[in-house]
Amino acid sequence: MEKKISLPRLGETMEMGSISNWLIKEGDEFKRGQIIAEVDSDKTTVELPALEDGRLVKILYKEGEEIEVGTNIAIFESI
Repeated sequence: MEKKISLPRLGETMEMGSISNWLIKEGDEFKRGQIIAEVDSDKTTVELPALEDGRLVKILYKEGEEIEVGTNIAIFESI
């Protein structure tokens, strides 16, 4: 079953952000708690952990692209 990963809000005033670094690539499997990306806001960089085990199907935004909070940034399958 395909699921989506969305850009998290890192602070109360955050409206936009970007992925500074994808730590996994399409086709990679990951475990719950594994850091899959680094997310930038105007104030900070935060590691984005996986919330469950899965396999990354598709990256929807490249590193450095401006993304609105809540926008889907990747698709994965539960495993």
